[in-house]
Amino acid sequence: MRDGDALKEALCERLSARPNIALTMSIAHEAIDDAPTLHALLQLVYTAEDPLRWRAAWALTKVAEQCPSLLVAQRDRLASLAIHTDVSQGLMRLLLVVLYSLPDAEEIDVALLNCLLDTMVCLQVPPSVQALAMKLAFRICSADDDLCGEFLCIVQSMELDLYSPGVRAAARQCLKKKDKKK
Repeated sequence: MRDGDALKEALCERLSARPNIALTMSIAHEAIDDAPTLHALLQLVYTAEDPLRWRAAWALTKVAEQCPSLLVAQRDRLASLAIHTDVSQGLMRLLLVVLYSLPDAEEIDVALLNCLLDTMVCLQVPPSVQALAMKLAFRICSADDDLCGEFLCIVQSMELDLYSPGVRAAARQCLKKKDKKK
């Protein structure tokens, strides 16, 4: 086995253990300090089977929180995976956490934005995913006044009584932040 394959196998073995925050943080710290470990972790997110993929994504959320610059180059690929139709909602939530932790992109990813807008209004999606989608969509739209206006129209037209308290709170925060910018 090549070194990269051995590293990936070792990560697989560690991630196969019962998930816990100490293990996840340990893997995240290793990925921050070691580029090959980060690469192996990303490969697991892109190619592994669930639940290994989910656990690798959980570690990536910790990397993104502590050192988002390490994942900026992976933004497009992570966004593509997040909006892929075969991705579980749990994995989508973790990928949205990673994307939310990254600095804003220079260009708007239209496919991601459309997916976020659809996700935030879909009542079949878990509230945590809806709220994250709304927050990320708001951040993306805030860079453009026309898009922001469209986003706010969507939020204002939502029948918020149908949504969870978390989604209603996210909607109020978006509306409040935009009012402060005026």
